[in-house]
Amino acid sequence: MAIHYNDGRQTPVKSRDIRICHFYLDWLGINKNIRPDGVNRQDAGNCHHAVNQLINQYYSDKEQQNRLMAEMNAACDENILPAEHFDWLERDERAAFWLWGYLCEASDYQLGISRSRDAPFGQNWYQFLQLNKSPASHKERMSLIFNFFDWIIIPAPPVNHLKNQVMDRLKDQWKNIYSKPAPLKWLPDDEEAVLWAWNSLKSLQEERNAPTGGLSFTLSSPGLSTWFTPLSHAERNLALRAALDLWDDAPDTKRLFLLNLNKAWNQQKLRQSRTDKKALNTYLKNETKTRLDFMAERSGVRISDMLEMLINDHYRKTCGGE
Repeated sequence: MAIHYNDGRQTPVKSRDIRICHFYLDWLGINKNIRPDGVNRQDAGNCHHAVNQLINQYYSDKEQQNRLMAEMNAACDENILPAEHFDWLERDERAAFWLWGYLCEASDYQLGISRSRDAPFGQNWYQFLQLNKSPASHKERMSLIFNFFDWIIIPAPPVNHLKNQVMDRLKDQWKNIYSKPAPLKWLPDDEEAVLWAWNSLKSLQEERNAPTGGLSFTLSSPGLSTWFTPLSHAERNLALRAALDLWDDAPDTKRLFLLNLNKAWNQQKLRQSRTDKKALNTYLKNETKTRLDFMAERSGVRISDMLEMLINDHYRKTCGGE
């Protein structure tokens, strides 16, 4: 059923989807030099009204409107991915963080969408679109990902569904990353531990990207830890995983870093566990040692813990102390 204004004019744009209405407004500005004033872009109803008002104002003839709408619909089909294409990101904060970080740094060649003719040399799409590089939540990152794909306008017709192809390729890249063992499974979800690991990674990535000679390799991108600052423990925890997910070059160096990080963590925990302890070197008869081993195994404790229990128990019985 056609929608009509009170004055009898038809509503050529039926969809009230705010992303589609935004696209039509931008498309009219870029392709027809028609720009509205005072549109509240946060309100879907306001955007819907504005785009229809512009079309009726500049294309009052029904035949002209039909031709315009055919052109706009083809462009929309090429440029606005359905929301379900982003579901895999909405459901997975780690995947969304990875993709957002990838889009921030990926060249147009890596992305698969030719650079804008208006973009300065060396500026990728994310930079050209002037999107925020400091989101503080999953919701903000998702909004930026939507904007990234929506704000790049690919001429159409013909409709080649290029963005759909790009999204499918990115999803395949993520599947490959996700299929590998998750990094840092041994690291506890503890603020001090995560901060220590983040600073360790940041130190390495800053060192690898320092403009000095003698390095065996350089990262293809600066590394997330060198330019992103998490604002909370939860964000830092996600950012740490994302930084490792995004580190896709020099796999041997990455593997060595993770091994050394795990080794350093274990050594740190060992030192902490020995804070109030002293080494004991002694000899026991073979039979006594066998009994000690048996008692420790039966009690489910280490030999050192078994010795402590025996000594403390004997001390309490003979000396009356704790």
